[in-house]
Amino acid sequence: MVSENYSPIFLLKINILTTQPVFDSPIAAIFIVGDCSLSLVQGKDPLPENTGRMEVYWEVDDIDAAYNKLIENGAQSLVPVKQIFNIKIAKVIDPFGNTIGLSGKNLGQEKRTIEDHPSETAMTVAFYRALANKDDREEIKGPDYLAESFLTDEAKKLLVDSNSSRSAINNLVSSQLYGYLIARTAFIDEIFKTACKENIPQIVFLGAGYDTRAYRYNDEIFDTKIFEVDIKSTQQKKINDLNKAGIKIPAGLTFVEINFKNEKLEDILLNAGYDKNRKTLFIWEGVMYYLTHEAVDGTLHFIIHNSCKDSTVCFDYLNEKLESINEAEPFQFWISKDNIESFITEHGFKIITHLDSNEMEKRYLKLKDGSLAAKAVTRFGFIHASVNN
Repeated sequence: MVSENYSPIFLLKINILTTQPVFDSPIAAIFIVGDCSLSLVQGKDPLPENTGRMEVYWEVDDIDAAYNKLIENGAQSLVPVKQIFNIKIAKVIDPFGNTIGLSGKNLGQEKRTIEDHPSETAMTVAFYRALANKDDREEIKGPDYLAESFLTDEAKKLLVDSNSSRSAINNLVSSQLYGYLIARTAFIDEIFKTACKENIPQIVFLGAGYDTRAYRYNDEIFDTKIFEVDIKSTQQKKINDLNKAGIKIPAGLTFVEINFKNEKLEDILLNAGYDKNRKTLFIWEGVMYYLTHEAVDGTLHFIIHNSCKDSTVCFDYLNEKLESINEAEPFQFWISKDNIESFITEHGFKIITHLDSNEMEKRYLKLKDGSLAAKAVTRFGFIHASVNN
């Protein structure tokens, strides 16, 4: 017989271990339990005894009503209901000392698409970059001091001082994803700054999101023309936020709206003033894995046939199948580490740099004492390749 104060998590775990998760990643594992979903999020290792070793988030239809009902029945508030990006979360401690997490969307929230709403993924990346800029470890401190400009007021509250930022790093974000995005920003920053130093004629951001390199490094840009290509909803929010923050848009920058579902990159970019006969750097950050195989092939085909020799492209890729929890921006494309180089070669490129998670950690996540500030997600890699036609 199990006493009434025994945590139900163990029993749930026993029942669901024979069931495969519907989402499994370094960030979280999500199981369907009857009509409910159970999210298991890895905590810090080792967890103190008083945390119960595991935190569980139950997705509910009405998080405010569920939170209030728990409080009315003797639970203590640990984290009041708050919105983080597109979801609401809350935590309580039940009368037996167990931590119960709740998650849920805003009531009445319609199904979102990136055609109609700014990209939530791009906003999440901006938050990670803003958080990294507040990191007090100088070796990995993020350079993106402008990322905060795109955040909601609720997200900005998490960045007001070093204590709140540290708390957010420890409690609200995935350590491996945090490390990965720090490394990705550093990797592409290096490539971007080198291109500017060499006064490359053109730089094209494919799926620019809330990228700020053209603004952060404006003093290092000479004659380079820059094109930021993205869906209208995200790009318009970016422009509005830049204006609101008083961030000057460089004279040599052109915003290029595109709907990849019914418009061709070649038509849109050439009409915007892009010159296919000039050396170009294409930055394709955080985009490839959201595209279909046909769209990936089409983009690489465009670069090969609409840029001169020695133009380059840098991107990150997913190296194994992974389910996305964001139904508006699902993962669709992945390619194994063993096949990525032949894939790139077959599309007419020559590999300059290829980094896996181990190399990311060595280059970008080491602290002065030799320890790692964070691990990097193993399911992704970086590529910098040149046009070899």
